[in-house]
Amino acid sequence: MSKSMSTEHKSDVVAEARNFSASLANVFLMKKRDPQTRHLLEKAQHFVDGLLAENQRLTNSAGTPRHSRSGGMGQLWVKLDEMKRENEELRKHVGRGQHEDRGTPTKSIGQGSSDTTKVDLQRARTEIESLKQQNEKLQKTEKELVVITAGLQDECKRLKTALDVAHKSVEKAKREFKNLEASLTTAKTENDSLKQKVTSSVKPMVRTDNRHTENINERCRPSVIAVQYNTMESQVWVDAKETLEDSTGQDEEDIARFLCAALMTSYETSLDVYRHLELAIAELLRNPTMAMTITRDSTRDLPQLPDEMTDAMRLRLRQTFDHVDTDSFMEIVQHSLGAEFKDHVKYIPRHKSVSEFLKQSARLTWQMVIQQPPMKLCTHDTTFDDEKHKLWWSCDQSRAKTIDYFIWPILKDYDNGTIMVKGCVYAS
Repeated sequence: MSKSMSTEHKSDVVAEARNFSASLANVFLMKKRDPQTRHLLEKAQHFVDGLLAENQRLTNSAGTPRHSRSGGMGQLWVKLDEMKRENEELRKHVGRGQHEDRGTPTKSIGQGSSDTTKVDLQRARTEIESLKQQNEKLQKTEKELVVITAGLQDECKRLKTALDVAHKSVEKAKREFKNLEASLTTAKTENDSLKQKVTSSVKPMVRTDNRHTENINERCRPSVIAVQYNTMESQVWVDAKETLEDSTGQDEEDIARFLCAALMTSYETSLDVYRHLELAIAELLRNPTMAMTITRDSTRDLPQLPDEMTDAMRLRLRQTFDHVDTDSFMEIVQHSLGAEFKDHVKYIPRHKSVSEFLKQSARLTWQMVIQQPPMKLCTHDTTFDDEKHKLWWSCDQSRAKTIDYFIWPILKDYDNGTIMVKGCVYAS
């Protein structure tokens, strides 16, 4: 009975030893340990394997004496007990190692290496996260750039199309411009030809009349004269008036009357000169020997020039109006003004602005009378009319009815014609 129990107990111990050895092998395969633990586990497995081999040897050797078997088994049991103790210590050590692996190690031999690994791992994770964010940003930027690139490509295509259309338009415009130039040249040629035909077909008796048409090639024509007349009032007349006010004791009314009379006298003188010119030419054509005496004999009934000759003469005078001698006109004007404005006439040679006013008056009035028909200056109105007159600055607009005197004459395109420049009057 006792022997049977001893055999069963031995069998259980052997089975337990085999299982423990297999567990150690599994620990080696499944888990990583520090060098000290690995050494202890390897030593334990070595002892267990040695005991199992010894037990197998003793079991297989039947010829061994009883006392020898007893002595070997005693030693085996002693070693087995020692291995059990070591096994328990290893189990405790393995449990502590597993606990330390799951927690924060404090006294492990590989603590420094583990901390360094964790720091490196955390740094690697941080870098990976940063790289992921940068990658996402780059992907987003890449998508935006793809969209922008697509838009730019579309815009480039549109601009290229527009440029092609513009080139075609420019080429078309160039062709049209060349055609227009050719048409203009042709039209000019035809126009010149028509002018020559019209000029050659005009009858000598057809008269020119600036009341209906103006020759824009002439500088001496009514519209230009009207502009110069207006400018003369705002500049030359003002300078002469201010000069006389500063140098004489005359009041504004006397000075204004004098300058207006000077202008009208210049106009009348120009008319007289032109009339005498016509009479002299007509007499010379009839009797050339009268050239020396014709202008002195004003009481004779002199013939009139033919209309075609009068027109031609006026045209020639308009072409040479720049060469008129204004000094001779001024002498006649001063002589005519001397009777009424002798106190003002004496200041004419002394002041350049007054002399310039008379010169301008002579030039303009001469251009007026050589028109066909002659232009008209008039100062005979006695009642204020807003359509023909403008008031002097010091007049009362609400009470202006009767014209006291003219400051600036009315200019018409011909006698009883259209008013080109209003007259300036003092009315009360």
